[in-house]
Amino acid sequence: MHLKLICSLICTVTLSACATFPDGGSGGTCQQVHGSAQLQAELLFGRDIQGRGQVTDAERSAFMAEIVTPRFPDGLTTWDTHGQWRDAASGQTIREDSFVIRIVAPETPETLERLAQIRSAYTGQFHQDAVGLLVSRLCASF
Repeated sequence: MHLKLICSLICTVTLSACATFPDGGSGGTCQQVHGSAQLQAELLFGRDIQGRGQVTDAERSAFMAEIVTPRFPDGLTTWDTHGQWRDAASGQTIREDSFVIRIVAPETPETLERLAQIRSAYTGQFHQDAVGLLVSRLCASF
């Protein structure tokens, strides 16, 4: 019985929090925290290169310095991960070291273009099939 009550309260609080930032931050609460509506993009990068090994830390650092940072100089966050995906041809689950870059930026055509440039550069330079991209709207204050 307590579990139902706890779940009900969690759902109520969660839904209330979502209602506080309608349309990704255009509501009054976002303004109260001196925030603005922004996009949050998470780029998902695999590090395995078929027939060669992994993208090295030095290669990743150079990619960040030459490709990512010039496009988003105001800041970003990165972290190392371990991912997996299903190979469509073989049906096998492939596991590999990976990393994520989180970028919070204005929702503009230029932001979307810069994200596309980063994805294209990485797939070309490191022979990847894809770079995952997750995009959501939120209220941000820095």
